[in-house]
Amino acid sequence: MTVIAQISDIHFGAEDENAIAAAESCIKATEPDMLVVCGDLTQRGRTREFDAAAEWLDGFDIPKLIVPGNHDTPMFNVAARAAEPFKRFKRRFGQYFGVAETGNAIAVGLNTARGWQARRNWAEGSVNLDDLDDVLIRAAASEADVKLIACHHPFHSLPGAPLRTRTRRGRRAADKVAASHVQMVLTGHVHTPSVGLRQRANGCYLAVSSGTLSVRLRAEPPSFNLIRLEEGELRIDRCDVHGDGPTLSRMGAFDANLEPCS
Repeated sequence: MTVIAQISDIHFGAEDENAIAAAESCIKATEPDMLVVCGDLTQRGRTREFDAAAEWLDGFDIPKLIVPGNHDTPMFNVAARAAEPFKRFKRRFGQYFGVAETGNAIAVGLNTARGWQARRNWAEGSVNLDDLDDVLIRAAASEADVKLIACHHPFHSLPGAPLRTRTRRGRRAADKVAASHVQMVLTGHVHTPSVGLRQRANGCYLAVSSGTLSVRLRAEPPSFNLIRLEEGELRIDRCDVHGDGPTLSRMGAFDANLEPCS
């Protein structure tokens, strides 16, 4: 069995210390093969917040893929946010952005966050389709049974989520992923756990969103996801980390080849 732990939106600087401690304990007890972090490690992109995030994540001695989110840019330094928005992120986590592999799975990172955009809400996502092509080529070259992309912003708004998203070129990105060998796109941003089968004209993929480990809750408690591949089946569980202790609940189970879509 291959197990992937997916976390997102830790927001050091606005972290939930109890949720983080419970998540750490649960992840280490589960002994996953890979950890995927889908952005917003910090609240304001401050150096001390990145230091705290790095110290915590260094405690997981497993392959890691870490991608940035819109909060991982320097919030109060407009010039730096425009010129070098991910300098601090790259300094701490550049070695983990790109690709992570374990026996049966490969995860490739895609940056959908921007330091600044000419739109009302600069925090919204944007997909560079050339970057996505490179990611898909890298994933296709692997012989792993499970191929996934990790980014911060969902390509489409999640059904029922309190935060609606408008990711630039999200529809074209979804078409490209659906036509590829990638089975899953892991995201965060909306602080809402979700699994959905995104069906397009040329195929499909699983859109898997993780909750938050911060105090910035919306409609759901703090949580993270556990993704398991066993005997050709993908199972996705959410792990709520609040109250009396971690609580696992099944969000979905699918054939690893997503055969109904082909």
